[in-house]
Amino acid sequence: MFGLFRNKERDAQISRLYDQILAQSRDPVLFTDGRVPDTVEGRIDMMLLHLFLLMHRLNDEKGEIHELARGVCDRFFAELDRAMREMGVGDLSVPKKMRKVADIYTGCSAAYGKALVSSDKAELPEALLRNIYGRNAERRGEAQALADYIRRASEALAGVPADALVCDAIPFPSPPLTLGASA
Repeated sequence: MFGLFRNKERDAQISRLYDQILAQSRDPVLFTDGRVPDTVEGRIDMMLLHLFLLMHRLNDEKGEIHELARGVCDRFFAELDRAMREMGVGDLSVPKKMRKVADIYTGCSAAYGKALVSSDKAELPEALLRNIYGRNAERRGEAQALADYIRRASEALAGVPADALVCDAIPFPSPPLTLGASA
């Protein structure tokens, strides 16, 4: 019986974390000043980016917190699957598209994670230019501003104990308001 209450609490925590990721990924500044393409793909890119930030922070956690992080990731993909079906993507196409999104998430997570710990400060903006801005060299300033934002977000998340992240608001900073904004 007590397991039921624990599952409801866990589901509520997953929903709260997921909702915060979703809200932050929809910040209009990312699409206006950051010039992330305001398309389905651009919005998914921002959702994947913010999911990456939380997962990157909780990656080494053990036990219940690790399970919560996994639950948030599962919730993200379940909601994306549902959204595709609501948009009219055919039932036979959804699994293929979901595999593609999962591959994109895996690739971006590896690239962003590697770039965050790299001594080469150009690595993260280059990964963003490749993955979000379609290799458009005219978007280097936006990629740099977004990289600065990601570094600030990663530092803010690293400064909070994992159990506090689960109970409190995720300390996402405001996205950059000007190009070339540095932390």
